[in-house]
Amino acid sequence: MVRIPKTRKTWWLAVVACLMFTDSGLAFEDDEGCLLCHKYPKMGRITDEGTRRTYYVMPHVFGSTVHRNVPCTDCHTYIKQLPHREVKTGVTCDTECHSIKNPATGKPFSHKPIAEQYQRSTHGREKLAEGHDADKPYCVTCHRNPIYNPDEQGPPPRIVARCVICHEDNKFVENWYKHTSRRIREVKRSSEEIVALCSSCHGDERLVQRHMKAAKEEGRELGRKYRDAVESYNESFHGKITRYGFRKAANCLDCHVDNENYYLNAHFIRPSRDPQSPVSSENKAKTCKRCHTYANENYAALDPHPTDDPQDSPFRYYAEITYNWVGNVVIVLLVSLAMLETIGRRRDGVGWRLHSGSSWWRRSKRGRNRII
Repeated sequence: MVRIPKTRKTWWLAVVACLMFTDSGLAFEDDEGCLLCHKYPKMGRITDEGTRRTYYVMPHVFGSTVHRNVPCTDCHTYIKQLPHREVKTGVTCDTECHSIKNPATGKPFSHKPIAEQYQRSTHGREKLAEGHDADKPYCVTCHRNPIYNPDEQGPPPRIVARCVICHEDNKFVENWYKHTSRRIREVKRSSEEIVALCSSCHGDERLVQRHMKAAKEEGRELGRKYRDAVESYNESFHGKITRYGFRKAANCLDCHVDNENYYLNAHFIRPSRDPQSPVSSENKAKTCKRCHTYANENYAALDPHPTDDPQDSPFRYYAEITYNWVGNVVIVLLVSLAMLETIGRRRDGVGWRLHSGSSWWRRSKRGRNRII
């Protein structure tokens, strides 16, 4: 229960009286009264740095999330009174926030184990990051992305009918299905969704160029394929058959995530020069064997991100030059042959006419036209 100072009780009673007859349309229980203020769209301020902050909470959106049954102050633990004081530090994803305890450990539940993995990854950053770190994805970058969170239907009626026999509450069964069963089912995204999600950052040309420039100025090393990771994947065999709807082709995470604990290690992506990375020189052959059973060191030496750079992929570079020359020569020869045939037929008195379709015609000596 949030404590309200006595000096402000009168003010809050007036606010409550004004709002008693308004339809808040809540999609969840707001026992702490936070939406008395935070339900208004213009709730926010401009910081001293000129940044616009909005504190608007959309009840119908929050009511459909997995946190809808978590009291606000379980995460915002620094809120001790209403109206509360200015917030200096916000909630982070490793906050021990839930009112329930982890039944396995007896400790307050939190996302700390997975948040620690994320912080050690190449994507790791603080929530309020500055500079080029602000370009890195924070937890909500992916977990609020519609690609990662597609609209899902509720539990099948037969599931509800079975579970409600003992649990006696349809709402409880539906909430449990949305939260728990989604996590014990196979919920890997399709290759198309994963490529689209990763491309939202790695395919941003301005972001990539900005980081390349900063790395050069600071003397930092970036991944060899950082510049054209998305374009080269789309040009690869894996990328092409994925684009045509083949669902078993390797996507970004199939190679860059350790398969031993996929759901945890998807938050611990490392650059290829890191020995812990599945695509490092030490682990690449093992990673290829996940799909290509007979892959060896020679097979792993093939470049899964082909580019047109002669230093990076000389075989592809010269093969493409040869193919272009052959293709152009064949086109020129075909056009030349057609022109020679046209000239020869014109010389023999054959003309091209539109008559019941296009065809070559020749006037016969007997006055009858023949189709050639």
